[in-house]
Amino acid sequence: APPLTSTGAARALLASRTLARIAAVSEGADVFVVGGWLRDRLLGLVTRDLDLVAASPAALAARLAERLGGSSFPLGRPPLVTWRVAAGSLHVDVAALQGSLEQDVLRRDLTVNTLVWRLPRGPLLDLVGALDDLAAGRVRVVRAANLRDDPLRVLRAARLVATRPMLRLTAEAEVELRAAAHLLPRSARERVAEELRLLLAGPAAERGASVAARCGMLAALLPAWEGVDAAGARAVGDVVAALGALARAPARQLAQGAREVAGAALVAPSAGWPGGWDVAAAADALVRLGWPPREARRVAHAVEIGRSLAAVLPAGGAATKRVAARAGALLPAAAAWALAVAGDELSPASARRLLAWWRRFEARPALLAGDEV
Repeated sequence: APPLTSTGAARALLASRTLARIAAVSEGADVFVVGGWLRDRLLGLVTRDLDLVAASPAALAARLAERLGGSSFPLGRPPLVTWRVAAGSLHVDVAALQGSLEQDVLRRDLTVNTLVWRLPRGPLLDLVGALDDLAAGRVRVVRAANLRDDPLRVLRAARLVATRPMLRLTAEAEVELRAAAHLLPRSARERVAEELRLLLAGPAAERGASVAARCGMLAALLPAWEGVDAAGARAVGDVVAALGALARAPARQLAQGAREVAGAALVAPSAGWPGGWDVAAAADALVRLGWPPREARRVAHAVEIGRSLAAVLPAGGAATKRVAARAGALLPAAAAWALAVAGDELSPASARRLLAWWRRFEARPALLAGDEV
């Protein structure tokens, strides 16, 4: 069980080799570990991304990069510059403390992200009941005003429950998220896309998508979601869940295809699904969510082919192979979509056989030209 008492939490943090390495570099300076790394460590999860606050972030980042065998570089613009240290699989972001520690904590988004650990040996600062919330699997909002200050935090809450299945939003938190969701279009599309991709890759992606739909996040980003009822949202959630299962399955090509086409589920109402699929509308909606235009068109076309494939795959034969040949490199994504929307009506084995045939088809020798004949 995770050590969710103050004493148990301190013991777990003191036992961390990662923190010990960083503490050795930052000895003598006021350096604090904040944010998601502490949350995940105390939940018993492995994470390689740390956030630090320090009086001299640039100098600390340079020392960390030198001692850890990595590199450091700035992110953002003055005066809000964060220094990132990349050392192998370890990423450390170092920022300046804005005001007091208490002010820093109270500016954060969710209570479970508010813990602060002073290097090298503590103490652990818990101002808003984060340890109790972690023990209960409970996610609360620190202050509603913080969501309005950075509306992307609304979407991060949905991403959190998608990537951390042991956590649940409180009813009060959902009310506060719903009240701020209309501000999401203020966020940069690239940041929105990053959060949505992380949400879709989570082990509980369907729950994250459900929260995003129920709290008005998707409707704020895509007007077509305003007309989606609870049954329609559940249908989209079922597709998200099916694609997530395929993405974690051992069939490598289907897994890659499922990850590629996952975003299509979020724009399904804009494309007219389940009754139809408007490729141009789907691609446009994906671009609005922050997907690059070329990738958006590719995903939208893959779903169109997947719909055709779902109709012919059960019978197999020449018709299926014609669709596969037309799909080309889009076939893994198209097959993943076909399986996700068909439920138990299609066997993954039939898709795997088709992909094996397609690999042989693609590897066939080129046709002879006339002079070669």
